[in-house]
Amino acid sequence: MISRCIRAVAVLASLGFASGALAFTSVDTMLWPSYGAFPAYPGPDLRPWSLKAYGGIMWDDNVQRLDQNIFGADLSDVITRLGVGGSYGARVYGRQAVVLDGYVEYRDYDKFNNLDHYAYGTRADWLWQLGNQLDGTAGWRRTQRLADLGETAIPRKNIITEDRFDLTGAYHFAPDWRLTAGMGWVHVDNDGRPVEPTNAWASRVGIEHVSALGNIVGLEMRYGEGDAAVDDPIIGILPENRYQQQDIAVTLAYGLTADLRIRGRVGYTTRTYNDLPASDFEGTTGRGAIEWRPGPKTLMVFEAYRQVDPLIDADALHVDRRGAVVGFTWAPTVKLVFGTRLTHERRIYEGTPGQILLGGPLRDETLRFVSFTAGWEPARFWQLSGAVDFGERESNIFGRNYDYTAYTLNLKYEFR
Repeated sequence: MISRCIRAVAVLASLGFASGALAFTSVDTMLWPSYGAFPAYPGPDLRPWSLKAYGGIMWDDNVQRLDQNIFGADLSDVITRLGVGGSYGARVYGRQAVVLDGYVEYRDYDKFNNLDHYAYGTRADWLWQLGNQLDGTAGWRRTQRLADLGETAIPRKNIITEDRFDLTGAYHFAPDWRLTAGMGWVHVDNDGRPVEPTNAWASRVGIEHVSALGNIVGLEMRYGEGDAAVDDPIIGILPENRYQQQDIAVTLAYGLTADLRIRGRVGYTTRTYNDLPASDFEGTTGRGAIEWRPGPKTLMVFEAYRQVDPLIDADALHVDRRGAVVGFTWAPTVKLVFGTRLTHERRIYEGTPGQILLGGPLRDETLRFVSFTAGWEPARFWQLSGAVDFGERESNIFGRNYDYTAYTLNLKYEFR
């Protein structure tokens, strides 16, 4: 049972990496019955390690995410990818365990071949425990990917490499209570934009009540600082600009029934800048989700959020993101799975260069995405999946509207 839980963490780590990649997100984040995602299909016993190889092809009618009413050109392209990866998770000594995960793949653009690139992700987590009262994780992860072309607004290959280091811990000072703490550091490098690498760090402390059923109610405080340099040919360079952010929030993870669970975080966030105080943020933030299993073969997810996010891809100090997500997954048999996902998000871009210089309106955009997925496991270890994605963006800035349709087919062999 212990090795199965550790392996499950590795599987989720792999899905997390995939979801951060562009273009093939829908098929990469599918929930497969063989992973034990549905009560009707508990899944086989898992090995402490796995290996995978995969290939996919996608046709996208607007790869560059441009306004086709303005540019008028054929913006479609066929993207292919080939990748390999693997994971390992097991106890290594006493109560100490390790989880390792990684992949590397090549993306080829048939028409816009200046966007051809390698993408990869690695992850290493040490699950530590000292006695019966202290436990936590120490982890490092690195990802390399192509920046969101919808943010760059030009067919420029900007490769983003991100390193994250995290240390978390919990002290169980009473049967139902624990103190939590954590620290993290992020380093981001853009190979394709005239900006210096950025660094940020954050710390967190909290207290949680954990019931015998695993329900959690907590209070936490966070503080972080980081680089927020501005490098623009119009307004000049502000390389020393930095931000400070404070958060205080209530957290909740509660199982109302065996098939209905809620989780969330709501609090108050303050974000200030050294050189650009006009872009400071102060307000309520949070994220909440309801996970419901109406049957042993189905899963529905409802999620809503508001967060201040320093989007790496965006040309802004931070983005005020407000949105909602509805997802449904159905696995009629152990070999078949179908899903759909609807996302509606509003983004308000704070501190964009034009707004800082001219004092004009903030860039305000609404994004809508719908995906339909289907997966089939014709034989053990083989997964054939497909997806149809529709998306659109409405913006108050001329030339930033777009819509797209994408069709994806993917084949994966995973020995696990």
